[in-house]
Amino acid sequence: MSKIVKILIVEDDAVMRKSCAKVFQLKGFEVVETSCANEALDEIRTCGDVDIVLTDLKLPGMDGVALLEEIKILDAGIEVVLMTGYGSIKNAVNAMKHGAADYITKPFDTDELLMTVGKIVQLSDLREEVSQLRSELHEKYRFDNIVGTSRLMQGVYKKIEAARKTDSTVLICGESGTGKELVARAIHYNGLRADMPFVPVNCAAVPKELVESELFGHKKGAFTGAFTDSAGLFGAANGGTIFLDDILDMPYDSQAKLLRALQERHIRPVGGAEEVPVDVRVIASANRDLDEAVKNEKFRQDLFYRLSVIRITLPPLRERTDDIPSLVRHFIGKFNDALPQNVTGITKDALEALAHYPWPGNIRELEGAIENAFALGNSEMIQQCDLPNYIVEYVEVEGHPSSAKGSTSVTSMVEAEKKLLLNALKATDGNKTHAARLLGVSRPRLYKMIQRHGIQP
Repeated sequence: MSKIVKILIVEDDAVMRKSCAKVFQLKGFEVVETSCANEALDEIRTCGDVDIVLTDLKLPGMDGVALLEEIKILDAGIEVVLMTGYGSIKNAVNAMKHGAADYITKPFDTDELLMTVGKIVQLSDLREEVSQLRSELHEKYRFDNIVGTSRLMQGVYKKIEAARKTDSTVLICGESGTGKELVARAIHYNGLRADMPFVPVNCAAVPKELVESELFGHKKGAFTGAFTDSAGLFGAANGGTIFLDDILDMPYDSQAKLLRALQERHIRPVGGAEEVPVDVRVIASANRDLDEAVKNEKFRQDLFYRLSVIRITLPPLRERTDDIPSLVRHFIGKFNDALPQNVTGITKDALEALAHYPWPGNIRELEGAIENAFALGNSEMIQQCDLPNYIVEYVEVEGHPSSAKGSTSVTSMVEAEKKLLLNALKATDGNKTHAARLLGVSRPRLYKMIQRHGIQP
């Protein structure tokens, strides 16, 4: 038991009552005894710290079922266990429909009594743990964890605030690493469905032939390997939110079925004959130009309009460099909490290097750079030499541009990206997974960068 559990025993048979009390006292419970329902209710009203009530079904005056109803009015969190004879099991089962946690039939032995109450204590502890985890999730995804005070971010905050108050679909656009999933989670955990599931789906990682099965479920035997029924990710998110990350990677044919699910609020599992109702809010993200994809007929126009009821565009970090100091402070605080170090800040030249770097991997790359500094540094202040080599080298080669607000030309940005890519591949001996992590980009994006620059693997 995580705490001392207080149990109230309501039994008019003094021998039975004291026998039960002794069993629980020996196991560390705090026990209070009463002989009738009215005394039990007075105890609850006076003390208010009762966790479990163990009551006989047949009591003088008010019976156990009536007592159960009164207890639930006073405190719905108190669990009630009914003691009953074989002839009254039907009444005990009916009482469970009205909120009783369990019942136990007389005569019972000590082990049976302790097992019945023990299950309730375990369930209560589990509920408390779930409540604590849910509270931590709410704390983790508070709006103030989305860092930035720049003009561009002020507009983003206004849209997030509007989105959380509705059940409308949301489309979050932005380059890889700009924090699209963080925004999606903030909308969910501060919104109308905060206590329901949040189910993220990486559309790029789901094989094309399995998209519909993964999203909408399947029936046993629908295809090779379908050994059991599956509710799918929409089923898992029922009542909550499903986050479709990288929606542009969803196959064109599957987009039509997603549109129908959004419009009709029904899904049909693969191999199923009947549609299943679902209540799911959809938030989608795109790290490329969705308007261009619609124009080129690579994404359904009707689905685009259905998804973008509320559209939030996250600016790349190179366009909001005013936010870099506050982001750096945020990550220093985060890693101080997670690692056995106490970094108090960052030197001026190190911060200037971060401000003048173009950040192709955006905030995710900046977070990686600060983590790198924690790993390499050995002083209270992050030094420029603690930063990843490719950032320092970029600043040394390119020099400080006249403005840290994206004034670098398109040509120099292309050249800088190629140089960063080559440095990352060199530093990781050509390991693309490690290079992608170093740059703060996804593997698919890394491959596209390699192709765009004509780099031979």
